Amino acid sequence: MNRTRFFAMLFAVVASCAGPPAGAQLSAYRFKAGNVPVGKAFHYEKSNLDGGNLARISVYMATADRVEALKWDEGGSQATLVQAELEWSKFSVRRFDAWKLTRDTAPERRATLEVIGDELHMSLMPQPVTLTHWPWHSYDFDFTSLNLSLPHLRDPRGALVFWRTDFVYSDPPAVAELGEMRLRFVRVEHRAGKRVRRYSIGGAGLADTQGTWWTDSRTGLLVEYEIPVGDEPGYDNVHLRLTGEQRMPLEQWEAFKRAAVGAQ
Repeated sequence: MNRTRFFAMLFAVVASCAGPPAGAQLSAYRFKAGNVPVGKAFHYEKSNLDGGNLARISVYMATADRVEALKWDEGGSQATLVQAELEWSKFSVRRFDAWKLTRDTAPERRATLEVIGDELHMSLMPQPVTLTHWPWHSYDFDFTSLNLSLPHLRDPRGALVFWRTDFVYSDPPAVAELGEMRLRFVRVEHRAGKRVRRYSIGGAGLADTQGTWWTDSRTGLLVEYEIPVGDEPGYDNVHLRLTGEQRMPLEQWEAFKRAAVGAQ
């Protein structure tokens, strides 16, 4: 074998062993249907790091590829519901529908986002956004799609590159690719009575800051995170903490949503 061909083959082998380029880490995942928590609700408390602006968030896995997230206040008459369809081949969201729920009033659709090919179309925005990095996740969606994808990591003690593509609070509202992010395993520890994996999370998508993310070491699902920048108006930073989880048939979830706004 001549030297030119040898080095060409060597380069090809090295390239194949190298990690995927930034924002292209789909190979870090292997989908496992049994790791999708269908029929289960997860209840979280969300606040600023100092405990201010407390809200409730309940996340329900309705089907193998549809998740609903309800943001509500105890004793209130309104709530925000986001329904998202997941595309497991890309470990990202395929479609969002955002609704306003009000007691004794029909649900009001506020916005729709849908991925068509490599474009993200938003009902409130005239031009689509071209998606250049996969997987992508939304902090405004409380990183729910990131949470649900982590149980499918091939190596939960490794590092993961993803992209933050998110809602931008502007006039008019917009969606934009906000930058690369990395989730890095730190250690195993105990938190909130659970054995958890601790990760650092940060990068350009979080204004070059670093936060902390904890997952249940058994399921890989989110137990808590602390992030030093906010995700929406009213939050300068965010503390999200799991307060409970329960099996729940779909009809019980529908009743839960009605009860959250004081409806019968």
